[in-house]
Amino acid sequence: MLPLLPIYPPPASTPTPNLRVVPRSFPDSRYTLNTHIVPAAYLRCTPLAESPPPAPAPQTASKAERRAKTAERVAWVIAQGERPQGRHERVLWCAVNRYTRKDATGGEGTGVTLFLAHANGFPKETWEAAILDLLAIPNGAIIDEIWAWEAVHHGASYQLNSKLPFCNVWADDARDVLNFLLHFLPSSISSELPTFLPRVAPEESALRKVRGFSERKLFAVGHSFGGCCCTWAALTHPRLFTSLMLVDPVINRFGTPTQDPNTMFLDGAVARRDTWPSREIAHKTFAANPFFAAWDPRVLDAYVAHGLVEAPDGSVQLAMPGLQEALVFEGTPSGAPVWDMLPTLDERIPLRWVVPGQPGEPEIGGPGATQERVWRRPANSSNIRIARAGHLITQQAPAELAREIAGMLQGRFTKVQAKL
Repeated sequence: MLPLLPIYPPPASTPTPNLRVVPRSFPDSRYTLNTHIVPAAYLRCTPLAESPPPAPAPQTASKAERRAKTAERVAWVIAQGERPQGRHERVLWCAVNRYTRKDATGGEGTGVTLFLAHANGFPKETWEAAILDLLAIPNGAIIDEIWAWEAVHHGASYQLNSKLPFCNVWADDARDVLNFLLHFLPSSISSELPTFLPRVAPEESALRKVRGFSERKLFAVGHSFGGCCCTWAALTHPRLFTSLMLVDPVINRFGTPTQDPNTMFLDGAVARRDTWPSREIAHKTFAANPFFAAWDPRVLDAYVAHGLVEAPDGSVQLAMPGLQEALVFEGTPSGAPVWDMLPTLDERIPLRWVVPGQPGEPEIGGPGATQERVWRRPANSSNIRIARAGHLITQQAPAELAREIAGMLQGRFTKVQAKL
């Protein structure tokens, strides 16, 4: 197994970032919603950029000028990914949302905990449509607590960190997942937690590595990029996980077509519009775009509410700039070791694959890659196609995804063979 860098606590002198948390009620009145902050894994594989990115093309630029500027910015992104990796002392922060069942505190709950990891380009709140649909299913109410994690380069997390785009290899994101689960997920479910979660005792972290959680059953769901990160975490410390659901994860062998960043989505991410006069105009613009029009309307509402931030001039802009999204796409090859390690995933962990069923949807890794992927660890694995969704299953079919998560919680996919 390719080892991840160790996870150390940040220096004691590290100042906490300024964070303005606006209290927000959750539509399901049985649950409370809070946002918390944790430091990301200390030591990062990638250095900071040596130079600032080229400026985007001005609005008055011609098509030819915009294409040239996009190419220049893409070249900068690729250059960041080609820089040598090492051990860089950099403190970053992750925001996480916690959804807690009100009557689950005080040690009287089931201990069922759901951990959610998003796809590239989407804030953690875009899970909420699926969460609400899940909680509306009778057995969904057995969940005591849901944690929606947000990577350092996304949404509110990105706003906590440097406003300059930075490259990230996906191994660091997997370490961030482990850092949260090993060192910051509270031992038991309580009604009150501070905004900045305290680190658990070192003795407990050590026990979690060999025994898992004493008062929790952790069910993890990772979409796309998040699926790769959760799988890497489960390969490293399998005892943390009760079950794992992978929603069309980006897990590819070295050398597949999508391992070449030039053939991915760099141009689109770099060139995408990132500023609008208001949220209302942004919402109207998104809704008229076929890409967004295919989403569940609740997910689009959440994207506009939480994927955009106010600019000093009163306009709104992407919380995660398109250039930063491109840097994450550029890091896709760094997750390829997960493909090699996947057959060694502890067979104790039920593995459920949720993949696109929409006709004509291109497959991650090329034709036939999905079938090969779901058979990488056939024991205790199963899969399902979501007929009306492409890759963005969380955004397009949250109700169908919620039913799959409910089935995972019931244990319906244990010891079932993959059939795709």
